[in-house]
Amino acid sequence: MKEHVSWIRWVGQIIRRFTKWLYTLRHIFVALFVLGNSGLIFHTIYGLPINLFTLFNVRNYAQINVSFLTNAPYFMLGVFIVMSSVGLFFRARISWMISFTLMLINIFYTAHIHPQQTHNIHYGIASLILLFMVRKYFSKSSVAAGSIFALISVITLLLTSTYGALYFGDGFNPKITSLLTAFYYAIETMSTVGYGDIVPVTEPARLFTISVIVSGITVFATSATSVLGPVVHSGFERLVKGNSKKMDRTNHFIICGLSSLGINTIKQLTERKQPITIIVSPRIQQVAKDQLEGLDVVVGDYSDGAILTQAGVMNAKAVLALSDDDADNAFIVLSAIELASSARTVALVNESKNINKVKSVNPDIVISPQQFASDILARVLNGESIDSDSIVASLLHSVQGLSDNEINK
Repeated sequence: MKEHVSWIRWVGQIIRRFTKWLYTLRHIFVALFVLGNSGLIFHTIYGLPINLFTLFNVRNYAQINVSFLTNAPYFMLGVFIVMSSVGLFFRARISWMISFTLMLINIFYTAHIHPQQTHNIHYGIASLILLFMVRKYFSKSSVAAGSIFALISVITLLLTSTYGALYFGDGFNPKITSLLTAFYYAIETMSTVGYGDIVPVTEPARLFTISVIVSGITVFATSATSVLGPVVHSGFERLVKGNSKKMDRTNHFIICGLSSLGINTIKQLTERKQPITIIVSPRIQQVAKDQLEGLDVVVGDYSDGAILTQAGVMNAKAVLALSDDDADNAFIVLSAIELASSARTVALVNESKNINKVKSVNPDIVISPQQFASDILARVLNGESIDSDSIVASLLHSVQGLSDNEINK
């Protein structure tokens, strides 16, 4: 009977760990789910009688079938969703923003142009809700994500400019009658080269040209900033501050997050000459530059196994999950355990109601300052005496995983 119970418990642990592992990969499932929208779009276009690729054989705007113009933006919408989904695999914040915007466009566009495709609309709404629910999980910023955003912006502007030049073709001298000429004029105008071989002569054509020039400058400036900005910024910092020396990450403490407890722990360990490595997100790094100056810092997602490995988790004494988010603290512990690190794990619980959830990932030590403070306050308000024994008892109750001897040390 005992063997049967043990076997059931072992299976339960395996299922629980597998579920937690799947939960850490939820960004992949979200990316694949969003990617499904592009599949539905391409399937819709493929099932329509208009051949999208006849675009490249068009020599005169009058020859273009009006129904084809409906399909072309829809096709490009599918392409953009594919590109934004790539960024979701890397948990890029900008890809989440692009994907959320594209889902809104997809829903309204499909409802207006292809209202009979109800499954596309419903799937798009489900994708929008899913993206909104997991919005906090997509917090990374990277050059790759910025490149995707820049590429989508440039392609969108190029398509709009090419179709616009073809549409207002009669307003130019000489007239624009072919797709290749329209494409040439779009590139020429977007880049503000202006050779003067094609000149807008009517008011609509001139207004269109002005819009392309302004949009081209804006898009190229934004793209350059999103792609080259982080690179130039890091290079400038290295030039001003010099190359920071990387600490020998062995027998050290890894602190994840800059909560109040985290900041004080950094201060106390630094005063005791203990080696520490701090993992912070890019946003927090910008805000807390002064506090992090002179310290060994790794910038990234502290629940990411690759970032923990970079911080030297395999050779660390302990991993301290001290962020303001209890869910993040649980994921940090889970990631450290999955890496099979011998480092002890410490998890901060900001809200006492989450203690059992954090304990479920089996950290070595669970700290709940809120529970400790409320226990002391209740004793004072109840008129109970406060001595060293009662304080130690309260501390043991709020710091689970330490023995009396370890605390007295």
